[in-house]
Amino acid sequence: MKYWQSVRFKIVFGFLLIIVPMVAFIIYNNLYAMNVVRNQVASNYNKLLSVNVRENDKVLLEFVYYLLRLKQSDPNIANIKNLRADDDEYTLSKIRLANNFLGSSAGMNNSIDTLFIYPRKEDEIFMYTQYSGDSSIKQKAMKDWMQQNLRQDDPLHFSAEWKSIKIEDIDYLQKVVDMGSEVYAGLLVRAESIMRGMESFEVGPEGSVFLINSAGEAINDKNFALLEDEQFRAQVSGMKDTYDVIRTAGKSYLVMSARSSYTDFSSVIVMPESYILRNLPFFQKILYLWIPLLVAILLSLYLFFLQRIMFKPLVDLIRGMRKIGQGRLEVRLPTDQSSEFAFMSGTFNQMAEQIERLKIDIYEEQLRVQRAEYKHLQIQINPHFYMNCLNIIYNLAALKDFKSVQKLSLYLADYFRFLMHSHRTVVKLEDEIGHVKNYLEIHKLRYLSKLDYDIDVDPRHLRIDISPLMIQPFVENSIIHGFNTRVQDGSVFRIRIFSEEDPIEPERFVRIVVTDNGSGFPQEMLRDLESNVYMTGTGEQHLGIWNILRRFKMLYEDEGGIAFRNSDLGGAVVEIRLPIGISAKIGVDGEAEKSKTSLGGGSYTYDVGS
Repeated sequence: MKYWQSVRFKIVFGFLLIIVPMVAFIIYNNLYAMNVVRNQVASNYNKLLSVNVRENDKVLLEFVYYLLRLKQSDPNIANIKNLRADDDEYTLSKIRLANNFLGSSAGMNNSIDTLFIYPRKEDEIFMYTQYSGDSSIKQKAMKDWMQQNLRQDDPLHFSAEWKSIKIEDIDYLQKVVDMGSEVYAGLLVRAESIMRGMESFEVGPEGSVFLINSAGEAINDKNFALLEDEQFRAQVSGMKDTYDVIRTAGKSYLVMSARSSYTDFSSVIVMPESYILRNLPFFQKILYLWIPLLVAILLSLYLFFLQRIMFKPLVDLIRGMRKIGQGRLEVRLPTDQSSEFAFMSGTFNQMAEQIERLKIDIYEEQLRVQRAEYKHLQIQINPHFYMNCLNIIYNLAALKDFKSVQKLSLYLADYFRFLMHSHRTVVKLEDEIGHVKNYLEIHKLRYLSKLDYDIDVDPRHLRIDISPLMIQPFVENSIIHGFNTRVQDGSVFRIRIFSEEDPIEPERFVRIVVTDNGSGFPQEMLRDLESNVYMTGTGEQHLGIWNILRRFKMLYEDEGGIAFRNSDLGGAVVEIRLPIGISAKIGVDGEAEKSKTSLGGGSYTYDVGS
């Protein structure tokens, strides 16, 4: 059944169909009123801001004209360009320039802070300032700036815009004009003088008025906390419209901006929305804040009531039925409900108990049979190997080769110790490789120089879990059917065991390969292995291979696999595609042992020579 057809959906949808339109109308009414107030405030402040910016632009333009008049008509500038520094007329020209500046700046309402002249050939600054207290600091700062921006291979081309510069924590607007003959004149104007017309704007205790350039650098407001926020400055400097609403730090701010025509700066007004809307009628604030909250509380209580008496029992019953269908028979429903649901839950619990008892009985019987079969497979060991080992020990003792007897005894001890613990479901690959090494060393003592082996297992793979006796039977099969049936031409029979990453899914599988240089698998046997005859048979022939295939299937089901083939150079090749991190499917005595048997191995990366 689809969700929209359920009882829960119909009840909740009917309630929301009545309440939501009412709440939406109330919220829309408040938002509309707030938007009207916001637009009205923004419109009025934008007009005032635009007027202020135009007036400031006129003042800055007049300063530029002042420099241009100096360039075109002031003979003192010509003297500085043409005369040498040790000439008396050069010094008098500097004095006359200072007097002219002081007179002109007084006529400009003291807006110009400093006039400076920089003859490049003399590399000195003539500074004329109205505030003599910091004149030496300004002189050094402007000289450094001119030296930085003037290079022999790159003549200075000053922008038409005013730029900002900070001297002793005071912000200035700076304009430099090329007077010709490598003489430059410039003005410094305090940023605070540009903002004087905007200080009367009412922006509230959390608002501010400041200048900001296109790079997001703000000046002349050291106490406005929002200017520390780089993202806020970027939003302000990137504004496309004359005003916008910016939300930051959980608050909304109305931001108005007007760009200057002659500077890189915009004048900005920031006002909190809460300050703008402070004069809205009180009841509108109540509706905007409390009505949605009240509706949310009522809806929550209503849904909680329905959830308690109707939805929860229904959902529990449906979930319980789904779990039963998935085989999770331990599920039980609570019966502390209304009488109708209590009766349904009690009946459900009785049915679940009956199904669970039947399921457990069948499962336990299957598990007992499966464990018995697995143990039987693990203990199928060739008794001839024991007899051969005893014969070797006897012969070595008869020859009084006691060192070989000692070595063989140690290998046999480790070999049998591993077999005593082979009832475990899984062991580490490191332990299995150690067991294979012991087996091969025993045979090397038997066949001397006729048998050799090479074990090359990646150290990263040594801690992977593997079923006990998963590799050793293949090695034993190589010796029995490869070594004993090959043509004895005097060459060494070699067995190689190595591991590598799976080329298809390296994160899930590891390939373990056993190869020899014997006669290889008979073609008929390869066909049987490929057609799954050994898995479905009884293991009467080649018991070791049948044993491994059965145990691999029981442990890993369809994960990984074992492949058989003959190499191009002759000899048998067995490839085990071993799953990584998959626990055994069959437990032994309740769970797999987690203890590690010490085989005295160390690191199993070998290259054993003859």
